[in-house]
Amino acid sequence: MKWNRLRISGIRNIFFILVLVTTAAINRSQAQGQSYPYYYVVVGGFAIKSNAEHFTTHVHELNYPARYAFNANRKLYYVYVRVTKDKQQARETTYRLRLETEFKKAWIYNGPLEGSGVAESTAEAEREEAHATGNNVVAEPPAADTAAIAHTPATDTLSSSASSRLAKTFMFQLTSGTANTPVAGSVHLLDKEPDDLVEQYPANQKVSVPAPTTGKLVVVCNLIGYKLAKRTINFADPLKSIKGASVGEEQEVIIPIKLVPVNRGDYIELEHIKFFEHSAILTPASEAELLELVNFMGNPRCRIRLFGHTQSDASGEIITKGTSADFFALDPANNHSKHGSATELSRQQAEIVKAYLVSKGIAPGRIATKGYGAMLAIYENAAANDRIEVEIIRN
Repeated sequence: MKWNRLRISGIRNIFFILVLVTTAAINRSQAQGQSYPYYYVVVGGFAIKSNAEHFTTHVHELNYPARYAFNANRKLYYVYVRVTKDKQQARETTYRLRLETEFKKAWIYNGPLEGSGVAESTAEAEREEAHATGNNVVAEPPAADTAAIAHTPATDTLSSSASSRLAKTFMFQLTSGTANTPVAGSVHLLDKEPDDLVEQYPANQKVSVPAPTTGKLVVVCNLIGYKLAKRTINFADPLKSIKGASVGEEQEVIIPIKLVPVNRGDYIELEHIKFFEHSAILTPASEAELLELVNFMGNPRCRIRLFGHTQSDASGEIITKGTSADFFALDPANNHSKHGSATELSRQQAEIVKAYLVSKGIAPGRIATKGYGAMLAIYENAAANDRIEVEIIRN
């Protein structure tokens, strides 16, 4: 049955009130540091299940593959239009919804959901997306080895017992371009189900890898300047599971991973660049990812735009580098301090990343900056909204 205009208006009002509550209470969301393999693009949250059902129907009428599920931590039913393991795709979908649709407050939830409205597998969800007519949300191709959605924190499947199991020697060979130019970097290995992080390994050299409990490993490479690459390995017979895999001179299994460079208009989220509180001063842990960005900018054709984002729109003290020579430490004698807005803080954070790149020899004219403050605080986990993003202007 179609809604009448009054009922739609009432549900929308409830929805927007709940969005405001979500934004105000964002610090009470999932525990900091907890990692889940799936990202939900959420367009509404409701305390009453029937309201979630009605809103899901409304979203379906707009040709979006909506579902609802229960967030036990928030005691809310979430209506979402996409679930994916790819954080970048979730971010792009959320931006598109905010800019092009009525869902101006869409956000990303990375955590467990439960309830009858949850699709039991991403394969099912993606099949429904692919068949949705007029769908503005880009559907992902279903993977043959897609795991079921995890609704509880994953256990450490490669814990202390892993070292006692049979190991194999691998070489994860990263290349790019038609000439298969070697690419320096590292890969992460994840146990197949439920995609628990196993270990980070250097690429292009021999490494010993313990057998996973499930018999399968997912190899993930997420280097700055390249699109995310994944390979699923059957540990018992890797040569058959990976096209082009071979055996090296010392019986190591060589896994080829050809990386695809990012294109103009692509966005990269610098997940490991962090700042000291109330400041535009980088923490020491940021340096490794910044050096990756320096390597990417080694291509003289490359032009980028840096965007700063914050979790809050509150004004307050802003500490900047000032005359200090250190990018990665507080230096009270030489740092500067002033009162400013969240937009100014985010702009200063983008500027200090630019300053670091310039200190490494990158021409300043190749780097633009902009601060958004909390305007695009799209993650329910508040801390995740303090971030730096890179837009590729030319590559």
